[in-house]
Amino acid sequence: MPHTAIGARALDLLTRDPHKAKLYRYDPYVREALGSLAPMRDPGALHRHTFVVLKPDAVAGRRCELILRTLRSEGWHPAAATTVRFDPLLVRELWRYQFNAASAQRIAVVDPLLSSGRSLLVLLADRKRPEWLPASARLTAAKGSAEPSAARSTDLRTRIGRVNGLFNFMHTADEPADVARELQLFSYQAGWDWCAGPLFGTEVTGAADPWETVTTLLAELEAEIPAHDLDVTAGIGRLARQQGPWGDCARDRAEPAHIDDWLGVLRHAPLPDGSGRWDVLTVLTSWIDCNEAGVLPIIATGTADAWRTERADEATNEVTYA
Repeated sequence: MPHTAIGARALDLLTRDPHKAKLYRYDPYVREALGSLAPMRDPGALHRHTFVVLKPDAVAGRRCELILRTLRSEGWHPAAATTVRFDPLLVRELWRYQFNAASAQRIAVVDPLLSSGRSLLVLLADRKRPEWLPASARLTAAKGSAEPSAARSTDLRTRIGRVNGLFNFMHTADEPADVARELQLFSYQAGWDWCAGPLFGTEVTGAADPWETVTTLLAELEAEIPAHDLDVTAGIGRLARQQGPWGDCARDRAEPAHIDDWLGVLRHAPLPDGSGRWDVLTVLTSWIDCNEAGVLPIIATGTADAWRTERADEATNEVTYA
């Protein structure tokens, strides 16, 4: 008897990675996603759409408008939007197949960072993609690596002023299989109604213009999260004028070599309120090692070229969810 209800070929047109397809057949979120997406009137919508998550660091650094303008200039236009809030479980399940390579330092910092406020989740319609290339795969290629050492001047993350490996401002799904899986994870908070029109071809009475929705939600998030320069030197200077353990760190241990001391304080002391929280997070994200040396993620990021196959041009018309 099989150990999965997902058919052997069900993911053929959603991923070009055989290893990922094998693992995803046993992933409960993928199974639920295939069921959730079954009513799609036009299954090709999953190839024409993707999403971007603008994380709390993008809100604090006031990068959201720049990101959305840059995406629009490259052909990705907002089709719907909502907000989500990361918690430790969502972080680990979203990056279930990559977190094995995360350093202990990164694991310690990512939860207070991503829980610093709501994130903006924007469904994007790709108006410039070639027929053979899914919107998600095109955006993944354009976005560039999360690691500054691998950055290129043309990467979207470089163009929006990425600060370090964790202050990279946005998350996207690698390819259609990941779009489906991650939207399912977000659906436990946001449901599916927010994106039903574009994805399911459902008429939504009185639906707001997507840009109006994005603008309204962004204003709410910026009212909740104070603007910050995300500058490590300035942050240390501000912290040094405060009393308490974070002030002590800033005055006495203001060098990357003391990162373990800062992380020790993080385990026992709350982050400061307001902009002070972002001063501490700026220092931590600037000094940590993000990944375990020599450890590869269970599933690596795919490439756009993987979609250059004789079957790729069938994808927009023959995607099935069963």
